[in-house]
Amino acid sequence: MTLLEQCQVWHEANEFTKIIEALEALPAEERTPETDSELARAYNNAADLGQRDYYERAIELLKPHAEHFEGDHLWNFRMGYAYYYLDQEGRALPYFEAALAALPGDADTEQLIEACRERITLPLFVRPFRTRVTEAWSAFEEAEADLRALMDAEDQGEEMIARCGDILHIAFDDVSFEMGKGAEKYELILSPEGERCKLFALVYFARQAPDSVLEHWNIRAGRAASAGFALRAKEDSVEAKDVTVYFERAEESEVTLTFYCEKLLPLLQRDENRVWWMLTLLLDQTLGEIAAMRLLHDLDIVDTPQEGASVTLAELPDALRAEGLSLANDAEEYLDNAYLAYEREPDTGSELTWRDDIYTGLIRLPSAISTYLSGDPKLVDDYHADGIVAGFIAYPLMGALDGDAQAILDFRDDLITAVTKAADGDAFCLLGGATGTEVGYLDFLAWDAQAVLDAAKAHLEQSELPWAVFHSFRRDAQPVTLFDRTEDESEKNASTPAKSLLSPAAVRKLEAMDEGSSGYFYKMLNYLDGYIRNGVIKGNFTREEALADLQIALWYAYACNNIDDYAYYYQSTMYLAAAEANAHGCGTYYYRYAVALMYCGQLDDALRYAEQGAREEPDYPWIYLELGKLRAHFSDREGALDAVAKGLALVPDDHEFLTLEREIHAGATIEEMCYHWIDPDFDRELQEATAEGEELAPHPTVDATEDMYEKQRVIACIRVNEAGLAYFRQLFRPDPQDYEKNAPYCSFHYPVGDTQVQLVFRMNEAGLSKRDPAWLRTQKTRLDDGHWASRTDEQGTGVLTAVHFELDNSVTLVYQYPWQENPVYIPLDEDGNPKDEAEE
Repeated sequence: MTLLEQCQVWHEANEFTKIIEALEALPAEERTPETDSELARAYNNAADLGQRDYYERAIELLKPHAEHFEGDHLWNFRMGYAYYYLDQEGRALPYFEAALAALPGDADTEQLIEACRERITLPLFVRPFRTRVTEAWSAFEEAEADLRALMDAEDQGEEMIARCGDILHIAFDDVSFEMGKGAEKYELILSPEGERCKLFALVYFARQAPDSVLEHWNIRAGRAASAGFALRAKEDSVEAKDVTVYFERAEESEVTLTFYCEKLLPLLQRDENRVWWMLTLLLDQTLGEIAAMRLLHDLDIVDTPQEGASVTLAELPDALRAEGLSLANDAEEYLDNAYLAYEREPDTGSELTWRDDIYTGLIRLPSAISTYLSGDPKLVDDYHADGIVAGFIAYPLMGALDGDAQAILDFRDDLITAVTKAADGDAFCLLGGATGTEVGYLDFLAWDAQAVLDAAKAHLEQSELPWAVFHSFRRDAQPVTLFDRTEDESEKNASTPAKSLLSPAAVRKLEAMDEGSSGYFYKMLNYLDGYIRNGVIKGNFTREEALADLQIALWYAYACNNIDDYAYYYQSTMYLAAAEANAHGCGTYYYRYAVALMYCGQLDDALRYAEQGAREEPDYPWIYLELGKLRAHFSDREGALDAVAKGLALVPDDHEFLTLEREIHAGATIEEMCYHWIDPDFDRELQEATAEGEELAPHPTVDATEDMYEKQRVIACIRVNEAGLAYFRQLFRPDPQDYEKNAPYCSFHYPVGDTQVQLVFRMNEAGLSKRDPAWLRTQKTRLDDGHWASRTDEQGTGVLTAVHFELDNSVTLVYQYPWQENPVYIPLDEDGNPKDEAEE
């Protein structure tokens, strides 16, 4: 029996210690990748929960054989297993995924992959960083007298470093440190190695040092400046006076440095990385590590002298001070003043995700944002290795926060204060915050994520916000809901499957906005838009899924149709078309679709959908109202009356059906059949005023006369007047290749002066064909005389790019100024002059 076969026998008997003893005893020359992998498995299996050294030893054994075991299920599984039980799920996940690729369908691997993803999403560690720091300082407190004694001894440096390293490892997965003895106290110096992301945790760790430790020790984050420091590494040595420095100001408080060191030129040819290490370390010692981080914008090392003024590295501190630059080395002060303000163009696409909507913010760890946006998980995984959570809280900017910049900032400040206070002041490190078009963000590092999230939830639940979430700065993580008032808990937990993406609470809100003919229809549309945006951002569904949802489409169409405007009828057709696959059996869908199509002038399609609706849901009365109008229009008088009869059978004595019946008998046009209001009293006033050519009497809640004119404008878009359309085409002669119609508007390019300007008639061809010929001639004359071609004001000259013509005959000129990204819209009065100038 071979040793590996014997190990298998021990493994099956759960005698993992025997495997460890036997394989650790092997001489180095007898070790193979297979024995190391077997030994790693034994360490993984022998470890008690929290026995980090066993899992770390397993990784140490496996890592050197990555190439040998490439694509191997067991090697990848064992690597992932060790990282997983070190609370480093982000690092474990790619190994488990590789293991599953090598052995598809393996249940254990699939289960651990799912567990990794859950813990990446909500990283609540058994030992968060705050706990680890407390444990580390407790161990240091017990050992500090021995550490001082080792430092006083001349030959115990290695043991001192090893013991201190073991203590620091309680808190940190990986940390760089130095120990020394100052004039008054011993020193422990924690180095961020030039990385701001590491400095936050080091500052927090140093701040938690017990008084009993500080009695004998200075604990510092970042190396202090050391005059006369010389660096010797094997046969190579260099001092600050050996390095020539060329520097120039880069930003207000930063410099760009270029190093030239003749003494290190041979080494530069052999080992460039070593030269970089030596000179950056020398820079840290000369300026102080924090000062170097604060000041350095860019660094280059060259192999030939450069032109221009120079100083030696030893002289650099005085040269920088002469430039008015600070060489302060206080790490905490540096971080407190490290905020970077940023602006960006928010993403307005349909598939928004978290932070895509941001247009302004402050951050003192820019790499958190850049790695999140690029999908690089390393920063977050490194933090997780220490029990630190990097993430943000997101909440909708609704109600009092909608568009009020000061209210947004005040709300965020209150949240920061509440979390800091409730989490005992030492569980939370603010990174910054951001404002989006839809969502507000609070960015932070959590030394104890559970305490931070509990505090945030408690505070935010007292607000009127509908929801709030936490999200890791790892892009592939999922959001974690802190609370969500958009659904009642009982409805969330109901056993019946949801029929719509609209929650019951959302439906109640929409119903509350519906007051029949005078409902809050624009408010409905805004609410639906916000509901979809929030749902997409939170990952509840995609925009495509939302638009395919029948109930969402029906509410959109209900609001659009009741606004009773051509552009909104066109929007209604778009929403309903997206949900057609889910509309089987729903007469309401076919009724609203047929109405919208009719008012968009698509009468053939409108009839087809009305007929389909009557077949899909024969007991839905209002489909027969639309069917009667359309059949009558297409000369099917008998079929139209039959539709009315079926409607009256379902809703006896209904005013609309009775009116339609009379009009069918009278041979009314489809425009006449549509020129009604639902309310019988309003409708009677409308008919009487129209017949007498008068305006409607004042009404306490609506502008009845304007509503009458709007009704006339919208029915103008139902049928094309062929003579009127022919006149328009003869007058403007649009290029057929350039002319776009009914999409939803009619547009083409027309020469104004030396410029081709887009003319947009914001109506379909039916509406366009009803324009008064005299009005059309006037617009053409004004275009042809060229005085609209440009607009000059105190800032410069804008060029006319478009002219918009509305159904109410209003005209708006669109100018593009070279220094502005967005165009400027200039509405005109009836005489063709800008309204703002006419008012002056």
